[in-house]
Amino acid sequence: MITKVVHGWRPAGLLAYLLGPGTAEVHRSPRVIASWDGLDAGWQPERTGPSEYDLRLGPLVDALHAPAVAAGLPTRAPCNGPKRGYVWHCSARLAASDRTLDDGQWADIARELLDGAGIAERGDPGGPRWVAIRHADDHIHIAAVLVRQDTGRRFWPHHDYPKLRSTARAIEQRLGLIVTAVADDTAARRPGRGEVEKAARQGRGPARPELRRAAREAAIRAGGPEAFVTELRAMGYRAELRRGPSGDALGYRIGRAGDLTAAGGQVFYSGSKLAPDLSLPQLRRRWAQNPGRPSQAGRPSSAEAENVVVRARVAVGASDAREGVDGIAHATGDVLAALTAIDTTNKHGWTDAEQRYERASRAPGGQVPDVGPVGAELRVLARRLLAARGFRGKDAAGSVALAIALAGLMQEIAAWQRDRDRAHQAAAADDAGARLRAHHLPQRDRVPASSPVRGSGRERARFSREPGSASQVVSESEAGMTRRSTGPRP
Repeated sequence: MITKVVHGWRPAGLLAYLLGPGTAEVHRSPRVIASWDGLDAGWQPERTGPSEYDLRLGPLVDALHAPAVAAGLPTRAPCNGPKRGYVWHCSARLAASDRTLDDGQWADIARELLDGAGIAERGDPGGPRWVAIRHADDHIHIAAVLVRQDTGRRFWPHHDYPKLRSTARAIEQRLGLIVTAVADDTAARRPGRGEVEKAARQGRGPARPELRRAAREAAIRAGGPEAFVTELRAMGYRAELRRGPSGDALGYRIGRAGDLTAAGGQVFYSGSKLAPDLSLPQLRRRWAQNPGRPSQAGRPSSAEAENVVVRARVAVGASDAREGVDGIAHATGDVLAALTAIDTTNKHGWTDAEQRYERASRAPGGQVPDVGPVGAELRVLARRLLAARGFRGKDAAGSVALAIALAGLMQEIAAWQRDRDRAHQAAAADDAGARLRAHHLPQRDRVPASSPVRGSGRERARFSREPGSASQVVSESEAGMTRRSTGPRP
């Protein structure tokens, strides 16, 4: 069950839409199925004409809106007031393969969602007024006015989004519906429609994904806020630190040249608006874990990079691994970001893999995890690659063995995340590994990215100790994984 919440200011407009013919899809037999006072279908508007959409909405609108009117709240968004309106609109939609529920079941779901989200608790007669409306087989809409009936006070629900998500999962399990993934705060902010349309007019991509890549690259290079902003400016971006009265850096903002508002001002984004792990507090956490700058280490060879990746894969695949995998996953994202920065033409597929892997690098909650010793090796590798702008020798970003080693590491990370019910991150890691394999391997040699079956940590450790190059280690490990694809996971 997928739930979505938006806020508005006009109950009348929302009800007219929900009980009307619809725009994105045709509304069929729109009807009220539940209400705040238990009358439920008794609040169905009277028909005034031959069409199923000819309904007298006035009585329902007036009743639902009455507490807000008594509180003196506006019916339209104020020019200089809060952006979020007091009308809480939630949609709840089932998966296409789920069975069809009847109106009574949907009415119970509406009450459970409202109670779980802290909007309208069961047994609270003074709570807000709300109605649930159904106009399709697979979903309902809930419209609530966030004003208490007993006190006339407007209120804001506390953490209603995650609570709603948890309640929806409980409903799925109880009713035997398709279980959706846990909301984990690992997704990066997507560009809004205005950003996309503006970028299209300018003939370039949206700003937010580009700025996110730039911030991640600068974070790998830098060791603190000042150096971070310096790196961003050197890359051609507008960047500023936000300081407190003491002069300490509290945050930062970044924009790209030529991205201006209608009034001619620079458009900026804070780090937290780009991705959860790119806020300044999370960057400070990252920098506090970083080893010394790799200026003396020199340019790495692709074989060195491959060996680091193989060691990380062995660590993730070890059956006794308990800690440090989140750090390895995050640091793997750094390596991909570095390879993407080097391979500017995406000749070797690093950009595609980095974009798909991004969410897999974040731990639930979006915090930068403790990196651990193996993750620290990956971070040092990423910084060396950026500092030297590539590898020693002529194989630069074109090592097939390195790509396959990274794909194998991503598959191990995906399996580890899947075991911990992290469906979003596991899917991202699988997708990224599949992209690398598709780019570097012929079809007959590819290992299915979705396979959760892996060799044991003991076997991987044996591979890593045997003589031979890292590419041989990867080839042996890949072959072993293919042969064991029908067996149980250790």
